[in-house]
Order: sequence, then C-alpha cells, then structure tokens
Amino acid sequence: MRRWFVPLALAIALAPLASAGCGNSATGVGACKQIEEARCNRAYSHCQGNDASDIDLSPPYFASGNSEQACVRYYDTACLNGLEVGSYTQTEVNNCVNAINQGTCALVLAPWNDSRCAWLTPPNTPEAGPDGDAADGDGSDSSDASEEGD
Repeated sequence: MRRWFVPLALAIALAPLASAGCGNSATGVGACKQIEEARCNRAYSHCQGNDASDIDLSPPYFASGNSEQACVRYYDTACLNGLEVGSYTQTEVNNCVNAINQGTCALVLAPWNDSRCAWLTPPNTPEAGPDGDAADGDGSDSSDASEEGD
C-alpha cells in the first residue's frame, strides 16, 4: 500500500501550492525545486526499507537512472508552476531544506507540518476538518444537507 502513497501524497500536497499558470509569471520555481529535490533525496536515502516508514518513489516510472532521479526529474517539471505561498526568504527555504535533510520520513511526507517549513502553507487555506474536508464549522459535510422542496 505504501508503494503508491508517497507520489500520490506529494502530488496532492503540492496541488494547492502550484500556481494556476505556466510561463514566466510563476513565482517560487527555484524554491519549489530545492524543496522537492530534498524530499526526493531524503525519501530515497532515508525512507526506503524502514518498515513502517518505507516510501516508494514510483510512479513516476523511469527507464534510466533510479527512482530518486526520476522523482527529481518529475518535480523539475511540476515546479515550473511555482508556489502559491505568499512571501518567503531564501533563508526560510534553506531552513526548510535543512529540516527535510535531517528530518524523519513524516517530515518528508508533510514538511509544512514542521515550523521550519510552515511557510509552505498557502495563504487563506481553510483548515481541514476531521474527515479531511475543509471545516465548515458544524462538523458535517455540505453533502449531508437534505434537499427541500422535492
């Protein structure tokens, strides 16, 4: 089950961080590449074969090199959309990369949960409720509402 979790988790986690457009209007491309390369490297070097923290890096599938290199190549392209995170400094990026390089596999999976990478959380992002959906204040899904007038 863990074989597909990391790439899926990384893609889902970065989806809200990626900006909507391509081209030269993207911001944070370099920061994104630095962070994702650190995550790929740490996942490959530290989180492979560690039982509960085993992180499989496929997909992306590859024909040459190894899964770490394929992960880095994947995010070289994915990061062209940039980051949607407000302002940050290169020092914050460096601190986050260092945290990933020295951190646990849990930090590789969700670096924004660490105080050194908390700036990765996009501004105006609603907090998730207990079921992973955006909280609506009453603990229920909007899909739970009954329709009236049928």
